Amino acid sequence: MTKGIITPLDLEVCSKNGGDYRYMVYSSDKSVAGRPEKLSGPILRVPLDACIVSDTLEELAKELEKEKHLGEDSDYAPYINVLPTLSSPSLQSMPRFWSEEKLEKVSEFDGGQIYQRVALVKSKYKEYSLDPWAYACVSSRANVLDGKGFAMTPILDMINHDGSSKTTASIIENELFLSVEKDFSFGDEVYISYGPFSNVETLCDYGFVDPENNHFNTECVDVRMIRKAPIKVTIDGNANGRIDLGSLAILRSYLAPPEAVEALLSTDDKISMNTVFTRPISDSIEEDVYSFLASFIDEAIYDGKEGIQWAKEKNEDMIETYLKCRVEVLTKGLNFIKRKFPDLLY
Repeated sequence: MTKGIITPLDLEVCSKNGGDYRYMVYSSDKSVAGRPEKLSGPILRVPLDACIVSDTLEELAKELEKEKHLGEDSDYAPYINVLPTLSSPSLQSMPRFWSEEKLEKVSEFDGGQIYQRVALVKSKYKEYSLDPWAYACVSSRANVLDGKGFAMTPILDMINHDGSSKTTASIIENELFLSVEKDFSFGDEVYISYGPFSNVETLCDYGFVDPENNHFNTECVDVRMIRKAPIKVTIDGNANGRIDLGSLAILRSYLAPPEAVEALLSTDDKISMNTVFTRPISDSIEEDVYSFLASFIDEAIYDGKEGIQWAKEKNEDMIETYLKCRVEVLTKGLNFIKRKFPDLLY
């Protein structure tokens, strides 16, 4: 195997969604003696000197750009030649390459969650003078090396994502070993998990949404108040819509009357100003906090449903899927609040 890479996987290509879909399958190569019918455990061994490695994603993008400019003189030319081009569907599906008009339109439906992330990416283009192609490649394909930064790793970055796939990676004597805990038969596409990412993260950094196997999906709602910094409230789609405790604490600090806070502090010497908002101030104030939050979630659900209809009319299948998943999680959040306060008004 080139550069000492060892794997029982083969690269396959087929037409899908208007472009080439590349994926790795368990090879049934008869020349390999003793290859088991079911693959589970180690699937890839890569020497680190076969990878392009840097401390940060931004530095890695610059290294990739440099190697690309070397053309066939680069030691990594065979690898770089199979990376997607800037015009390929796999990169163009990333929101950073959407038109400004499309980004602004989708912002009406998701509260600007995608737009905010794209703005951060574009600010890094300017701050680090990054090549859009190189930064898109490392954003969507680089893996973390424990204690060694980030790497563009041949073969690994051709394996597609399945959030239910239990995947482990380790570095032993300057070699990366990748394993899975799932049986794959000859000819099966082999999947790994890229990590615990929400749908908005996979969409922005990888260009896809996983509606079925994303066990880590969360959604955010920006709560805005006059003369206050916006609060990004996170709703956990896999914990029955639970609201993150940090944003609840901030909301309590904004909405609780000072006299109520002082009264609580005076009656419990175990509470300090650093911890007072980590718990309800009173039942009535807690109901006010959740009522205020519920109104924002309810509005976000309405916007999301409007977006689903828009996406259907425009044949924007991925945006439709993204918004459907968002509405599902937001609805779980609203139901979580209703379970706490069945008679809540918002």
